Amino acid sequence: MLFDRYGRPFQKLRYVVNDECNYNCVFCHFEGQLRRQGSYLTAEDYGFVSSFFRSLGVADFKITGGEPLLRRDIDLIVANVAKTGAYVTVTTNGYLLRGWVDKLRKAGVARLNVSVHTTDPEKYAKITNTSPAVFREVMRGLAEARDRGLSLKLNVVVLRDINTDRQSVKELVKLAARLGASLQFIELMPTGSGTKIFDNLFEPIESIVEIVTQLGGRPIGVRKELHNRPLYLVGGVVVELIKNFNNSHFCAGCTTMRLTSDGKLKTCIYADDAVDLLPYIKSRDVEGLLYSVRLALAKRQPKFKFYSSS
Repeated sequence: MLFDRYGRPFQKLRYVVNDECNYNCVFCHFEGQLRRQGSYLTAEDYGFVSSFFRSLGVADFKITGGEPLLRRDIDLIVANVAKTGAYVTVTTNGYLLRGWVDKLRKAGVARLNVSVHTTDPEKYAKITNTSPAVFREVMRGLAEARDRGLSLKLNVVVLRDINTDRQSVKELVKLAARLGASLQFIELMPTGSGTKIFDNLFEPIESIVEIVTQLGGRPIGVRKELHNRPLYLVGGVVVELIKNFNNSHFCAGCTTMRLTSDGKLKTCIYADDAVDLLPYIKSRDVEGLLYSVRLALAKRQPKFKFYSSS
């Protein structure tokens, strides 16, 4: 296993498998990369590079985008990553989910993370710049995934006065309970489109903690291997609370880097600097990859750091 100079292990990797999306969410950060970069890695490339990262101790791969289900070979990508023995999840907006559920299950996906920021179809349409009918299709896809026995997690970006009232939180918990899903609330990030709306829509995660507690939630632990996330249990649903803004504890527990769709290894979603792995992936150059990953780890640093007075 490799570590950065802050002693943080490199255990998890996010694959940004495309830079296109059928939504236009008001807060989208596109995993810290620009849209329409092209130069996509193939399913075979992901198989090769996943075996390489597994040899370094990376055991958890999250496939995201863009919208990953827009890739016609997404099931092959999942299969090639899963066959390394890694834990593979896919993050999706869920609109195309019904057409992919069986193929993803057979390919070996361990869990689906589906973005559902509200249970109100009208609010959903405004957040995603789609239509209320899109929300209903996502619900059908989630129900089918549940019926096929797939593990589910619902992602909720916290948006002030949109989903931060007691009723909104309660309805999201009830939806997760019906689906047998876990639920995570994520603070808005000041990056990508989120930069434009941050001042108006940012709400600290503490507001959600208060509501979860009011609903009978109780703390059940902390995910130390993933950003030191606190966990609550409410209504039989496990709720993760992600305080990512200006939180040194969050950064101290970060074990993740991301590989963009054009083969750049980003040390942090906020980092402009990236290390280009594409030539080494295409040439199957393990030594070049190892050198480049070590270079990325040498550059890697927390966005929000602990400070002490002199």
